Amino acid sequence: MKQQELRYYAETEIIDINANVSLLVYDLDQNETLLSFHAENQVVSASTIKTPILLTALDLVQSGKLKTDQRIPVPAKEILDDTEVFDRGIREYSLEELLTWMIVNSDNTATNVLIEFLGMNAMNAYCQRLGLKATVLERKMLDWEAIRQGRNNYTSAQDQLTVFQNLYRASILTPELCRYALGILGQQRDFSMALRYIADKDFSAAHKTGGLNYLNHDTGIFSLPGHNYYFGCFVTDSVDDTKENEPSKKLIGRLSRAVYDYYKEG
Repeated sequence: MKQQELRYYAETEIIDINANVSLLVYDLDQNETLLSFHAENQVVSASTIKTPILLTALDLVQSGKLKTDQRIPVPAKEILDDTEVFDRGIREYSLEELLTWMIVNSDNTATNVLIEFLGMNAMNAYCQRLGLKATVLERKMLDWEAIRQGRNNYTSAQDQLTVFQNLYRASILTPELCRYALGILGQQRDFSMALRYIADKDFSAAHKTGGLNYLNHDTGIFSLPGHNYYFGCFVTDSVDDTKENEPSKKLIGRLSRAVYDYYKEG
């Protein structure tokens, strides 16, 4: 598949879905953009905001203000009904465990505990230091009242590229902490979007998904032997307002598979 063919395929897929789509594919080895559609549009982030939260915590580890084995309380009042982790009555966890569950399981309880512990201002200040233009944290996870009041969390495909490109280059944090972050991101258990149609033992991903009614996202670093690229697809305002939102997930999967085929065949 040639680049022009890939672009035509992506354009056709994006036009055919009844939703707004931001897509950015960037070749990390060649330092060039492969595909870009509305990449700078600010969108509701859903759980993709959790990657900047991860980096904010690790920045504090780098400065010596936190340690990954530091114990952090998890009060009973903070435990949300959707957790699959914090239902055993244990009320204290290490920072490493909280960061891991926040990414790997996308656990909202872990995320909210970290937001409370780190502070929204610290995370937003870190994003400003990175030069992120569209990314902001304004509420905790599942805080529907905040949304009704007009507060939400936002990002963009371009901002997420900045985050992951800096991790790939090890130009933020120490090289060791960048590898640490990518190691956590590489364990994510959501295979319903970018990894949906790919079964290849030589393929790997360090990424973060996100989803709410009307939207689904997947963003991160995807790798084949000799090829490392950023893929970020953000589908919002879908007419399918069900919780699973399968049309958006399948679109992300098809676009991801097409990019994979482009590199695999090339």
